[in-house]
Amino acid sequence: MGKKKHYNYFKGYSDCTNCATWAAKALDKAVTEYSPETAQASMNEIHGIEHESDNVKHNMIENLAAEFLPPIERQDISSLMNELDNVVDGIDEVMMMMCMYRVEKVRDDMPDFTKMLIRCCEGLAELVEEFENFKKSKSIKEKIIRVNSLESEGDTIYFNAISSLFETCKDPVEIMIWKEIYGRLEECFDSCEHAADMIEDIILSNS
Repeated sequence: MGKKKHYNYFKGYSDCTNCATWAAKALDKAVTEYSPETAQASMNEIHGIEHESDNVKHNMIENLAAEFLPPIERQDISSLMNELDNVVDGIDEVMMMMCMYRVEKVRDDMPDFTKMLIRCCEGLAELVEEFENFKKSKSIKEKIIRVNSLESEGDTIYFNAISSLFETCKDPVEIMIWKEIYGRLEECFDSCEHAADMIEDIILSNS
């Protein structure tokens, strides 16, 4: 009887961040080519990616429950997976809001958000890919800082967008809608940073 193959938690993390990047690119495409007629199809596509990320998460947790000796602390494994999955959930919610609020036309600064979100997710994916080698890696600290820096750039985009919204829009309902959408996008940037910070904490506690 062959030796049981252990679940690769680090690959699970990479699969989840790949879902995040995939979802961010789908959201960017939906925004740059936006029309109310295709918004539902875009929402369905992104929700499918979110479902794929959930499958990765559930598979990891099932394996963790049966694992005798995981590579890092159990709580760290599940907490980091939740943080990574939050990124995908947030992207899914942005598109859901656009459909739910029946957005007819996107504001001009929306592509600034979605393109920055792609950069954040790609930076997080690079960090997660390096995470498996954290005990020997010479570049993982740099990759953590990179995600933090991108989140700061995202904060600037958010500040400028909210400022412009209140300066150019007089419809209180429209202001409410876009304030919520912008806020959820900003939370996506935060989720990327939270995941990067958690990786840093895990490295410190396992070094």
